[in-house]
This record gives sequence, C-alpha cells and structure tokens, in this order.
Amino acid sequence: MSQEEVDILKRALAREKASRKAAEAILEAKSAELFEVNQKLEISHKELSTLYDNTSSQLQGVFENIVDAYVVMDLNGNVLKFNDAATELFGYDVDKESVNVVSLIYKEDYDYAMTSFLELQTKGFFKNYEARVYTKAKEVKRVHINASLVLDKNGVPMAAQGIVRDITLEREQSLIIDMVNDVAKALLGKMDIYEIAWEITNNIAEYLDTKDCIIYLVDNEQNTLEQIAAYGTKLTSDKQIKDKIALPIGDGIVGSVAKTGKAEIIGDTSKDNRYIVDDEIRFSEISVPIISDGKVIGVIDSEHHSKNYFTKEHLRTLKNIASLVAMQLKSAINLREREKVELRNTALLDALGKSNNELQEYAHIVSHDLKSPLRSIDALVSWIKEDNKGKLDNVTIQNFELIETTLEKMEQLISDILLYSSIGSESKDENSVDLNALIEELMQILYVPENISINVLNNLPIVIGDKTKFQQLFQNLISNAIKFNNKAQGLIEVDVIEQKSYYQFSIKDNGMGIDKKYHDKIFKIFHALHDNKESTGIGLSIVKKIVDLYKGEIWLKSESNKGTTFFFTIKK
Repeated sequence: MSQEEVDILKRALAREKASRKAAEAILEAKSAELFEVNQKLEISHKELSTLYDNTSSQLQGVFENIVDAYVVMDLNGNVLKFNDAATELFGYDVDKESVNVVSLIYKEDYDYAMTSFLELQTKGFFKNYEARVYTKAKEVKRVHINASLVLDKNGVPMAAQGIVRDITLEREQSLIIDMVNDVAKALLGKMDIYEIAWEITNNIAEYLDTKDCIIYLVDNEQNTLEQIAAYGTKLTSDKQIKDKIALPIGDGIVGSVAKTGKAEIIGDTSKDNRYIVDDEIRFSEISVPIISDGKVIGVIDSEHHSKNYFTKEHLRTLKNIASLVAMQLKSAINLREREKVELRNTALLDALGKSNNELQEYAHIVSHDLKSPLRSIDALVSWIKEDNKGKLDNVTIQNFELIETTLEKMEQLISDILLYSSIGSESKDENSVDLNALIEELMQILYVPENISINVLNNLPIVIGDKTKFQQLFQNLISNAIKFNNKAQGLIEVDVIEQKSYYQFSIKDNGMGIDKKYHDKIFKIFHALHDNKESTGIGLSIVKKIVDLYKGEIWLKSESNKGTTFFFTIKK
C-alpha cells in the first residue's frame, strides 16, 4: 500500500472519529434532554395520579354525602347504585337486593313517568319532574327529579343518573296552606249548615286525593250522627246524599270518634271489626272530630281503597280544618236551631193571636152581658126609690145608696177588665206621639185639686207608638199620685232622662207613700192598697202591661208618708 493510500485512510479514519465524536456529543445531549423529559413525565404522572385519586375521592364524597338522593341505573331501569340519602328515602339496600325503578312508580303516575323516561332517552336529560313514588314500606312520597344519561367515550349511552329530592313535607305544607285558605274563603259569609259542610267535603277530598269524604253532624236529641254532606259516589246528580244513614253514636269508627272525641287513622279496615260498609268497601279510613266548647258537634270522615293510605300529616291537616270550621259550623247549627224555634214560635204566636182575638171577643161579650143586668138592677133601685119616696126610712135609703155605689164599682171593674184585656192587642195607630202635648191634654181631662201642683221638669221626647196607650200609662200614674196625696200642699213632678237606647221616665209625688213590703204586689191585677171606692186595683196592672208592651221596665222607690216615685223605661 502506497503512502498516498495510507494518508487517504488516515484522513478517512480521522473524519470518522470526528463524526463519531460529534454523534456521541449529540447523543449525550439528547440523552440528557430525554432524561430531563422523563423526569418531568414522571413528575406529571405522579401529579395526574394524585389528581385522579383526589378527583375520585371527591366524586365519591359528593356521591355519598349529597343531601338529596342520588340514583344510578342501567338502561333497563335496574338500580346500580344508591347513595345514603337514596337508601334512607326508598328503604332499599341495593347491595343486597335488586330494585327496578318501575316498582317505585306510583301506579296513577305511571304514564307520566314513562313519558319522562322517553324524554330522557331522546334529549339525554329531563328536569323538574314531579311525581309520587312508593317506598319499600309502601309509603307514598312526592319527589322532584333531575336526570341525565351517562355516556361512554364514544358518546354512546350506557347508564342513567338522577338526583331525587323528597318534597313530600314541602308539598304537604303548601297544600295545607292552600287548602286552609281555600276553605276559609269558601266559608266566608256562609251560614247555611249544608253549604258549609259541602265546601268542607270538596276541599278535603281534593287535598286527600280521595273519592270519598263525608261530614256527620251530631244529633243530641236522637244520640245519632246525621250525614249532611258527601263527596264522590255518595252524591246524586243534584248533589243529594244517596241512601243517607243515621249512625248511633258509639257505632262504627265514626261513631267511636264522636263518642271519644279522639281522631283515628285506620290502615286496614278489614282488620277492624268496628268498620261499617256504607256504599262500598275501602281499606283506609281517617276520622276527625269537630269540637266546639269541649263538645263534639260533628265528624269529618274519609276513606280510600288502598291500605295504609292516610298519613299523620293528613291527620294534622284535618285537625286544623276541624278547628277552623268548628266555630262557623256551631254558628250554623245555632242558626238552624233558632230557625226551628222561630218556626215553632211563629206557630205558637199565630195560635196565641187567635186565642187573644177570641178572648177579646169573649171579654166584649161578657162585658156587655154583665153590664146589662147591672144597669137593670140600677134602674130597678131607682124606680123603687122613686115609687116609695117619703115612705123609706134613713137606713133603707142608705142601703139603696150602698147598692148604687156597689153597682157603679162593678161596672167600673168590668170596664177596667175589658181595658186590661185589650192592652196586649196590636196597636192600630203607631205614630209619633209628643208627650209634652199629651201631658197638657191630660191636665184638661183630669181633676186636679187646687192644693196639688203638677210640674214637668224637662222637655219630654217624641216617641213612636199608640197615643191611647201612652195616655192610659201617664193618666193612671198621675191619677194615683193625685188620688193618694194627703198633704196640704201636694206636689207631682214628671221627668225624663235620655239614655243610649231608651228613655227613663219618673213620676214623683209627696203623698202617702207605699210600704216596701207591697212594692212587688201593687202591679198585680185586683190588688188595691187603699180602701177607695173608685179604685178597682187594675190601674197599675194596666201601666205595667203597657210598659212591657214597649219592652220597658217599671219599678218604684217609696217611703210611707213621704212620697213615691214611679220609674219606667220606653225603648227608643
């Protein structure tokens, strides 16, 4: 090999070494860079692992600790996972027992639920779904649900998830408030007992979502419960109760509640021997007494076909309703009883009026028949005296005069009895009566001795009534004050005090006075205290009867030999 060839090889070897050295340098640099990147990747991996672990832990914490129920199910409705809130709400342990959501749906909400599930499949979610569900214990809960599909990495649905909120209590409270308000508004101004009861049954039936509700009323006279309002199949087309029953107090569940005054919920009526079938068999019953002044006056009763349907919340609500309507129902009962009494009173008043008319006719007839013979006797006495003038001794003449006096007194007595009997009859003349003018007219009629003065202290009012009766009233009282005044200077004072709803009159004299033991007797008919041939003992009886007629009162204050004041009131 020549030297030239050797040199060429040396140069080639040198270039190769240089290239290898450069490659090694590049490799070393890339290795260092790769190592640095690897280190960074390891750190990132650790961070991602930590983040994943943290995220998984957080998601698990959210799943387990969320306040609302969280449910995961497959696309066939089989429950895969319940959180603690869901387990508590529905009562199932899905780790130990299989649950399909279809079994949780309240039967009357099934169609609505299927529509919502279809919306979930087509849209991928649904919101604000409200319905009723069954728990494992067959309690009915009202829930609010938001749900969505769970998709895989390719966007294919593989499950569904939902957040379920129990709104039973919230819904019940809202319904209670609404129903109480509705009942209060419906009852406002109503006084008819059947109309009130009908409003109650309709509102309660709607609230309880039942087809049966009845209001019973206690009949204390018969010791029974009367059906006065109903809802549902118990009513005819014109809202009358079909086959209305009267239930003895103590019989049946309703009768027991009426007797004890304690509300009851019956979960299964087939196990309660008190249950009485009315129109058809129902398995749940709730019965609440309506209590007023500590006494049961009625019962609210509702039934449902399902067992264990009614809840404690239903019971609380019906108790509130019973308290709300008790006062108004009691008022309606009182009104109904008052109307019955008024009808009876009207019949009695009609009969009494007829009797009074007959009595007055009889009094007039008797008056005429009695006065005629008296006048005949008086005429005969006069003829005997005239025919035997000068032949009769003084004793005989005095006896004849005594007979004439007695005849006059008897005729006056008959006239007073007739007057007394007519006081209670209806006035034919009801007008404004000026009592000042009436007193002045009396002064012209009455005989007032010169030693007696009559003073009106205040201006007397104008009253509404029968002038003749007011004249009889004042005339009798003033006449008595004149008649029984034994003073040298007699004084009679007429006065009035105006009160809010009546006038109080007084007639005061300074005469003989009346002993206190006679104050209660003087207003009784035929009771005269003084031996006066002109007195029949009817005058003050007539006064009291007139005062009673105008819904007033009469009384007196008196002292023997000092005087008497008669007080009486007349309603405005």
